[in-house]
Amino acid sequence: MASAAGLIRCDSEGRRMSEEAESQSDDDEMAISLPLEADDPSESNLELANRLIERLDPANRGTLRDMISKKGQLGGGLVTLMVVFWWLAVDSATDNLDIGVSKFFAFNFSDVALIVIGLALFASILKDLSRELGLLAPSFISGGMLIFSALYVFEPLINGLWPNDFDLNEGLFRTFRLAILWIGVTVGATMLVDSALLMWLKTFCDAKGIDIETKMASEPPAEESEDSEVLTEFL
Repeated sequence: MASAAGLIRCDSEGRRMSEEAESQSDDDEMAISLPLEADDPSESNLELANRLIERLDPANRGTLRDMISKKGQLGGGLVTLMVVFWWLAVDSATDNLDIGVSKFFAFNFSDVALIVIGLALFASILKDLSRELGLLAPSFISGGMLIFSALYVFEPLINGLWPNDFDLNEGLFRTFRLAILWIGVTVGATMLVDSALLMWLKTFCDAKGIDIETKMASEPPAEESEDSEVLTEFL
């Protein structure tokens, strides 16, 4: 009886050990699978990456670094050039700032030029972020900034057409300088946003090990297609 009890006890302990081993293996499998699922890129990030690849058209992952540097350098240089242009052509110019005060919040011409720079910068950033991220609020804000920028830019020209403080030539000259600031800052800010988005795309692709394949890389060369057409006609 003692030997039988010992065999039963040994058998029950063996079953208990096997069940614990199976539960431990299941836990190990869960611990391995969960990090793998957590590392998978989300669908929204993949969609954003695909949109950036389609719009900016990088040849491969290796060219992202050059595109980031080029766009960032051109964008920063253009915005800096517009600030220097404001300093030399607006703030240091011989304009009489006491005349032609804006009807919108009573800013003088130099202050209006600075406001146009700020509105163009933030409107371009919000517009690009709204387009890429699919957000509604930034597009509303950028639209309002765009309207105010246009009012400030063309207000001197309207004042010149109906002379109150200065003539048409002075109105054209002021509008011309404001338009240069508006366009230059908008283009520069767009390049800076593209550079930041490319930086995000590079970080995302490097972290997930994703390769970039553009349309030009995926399409066969034109010479091979022509040779295949000639071969089919010959056959």
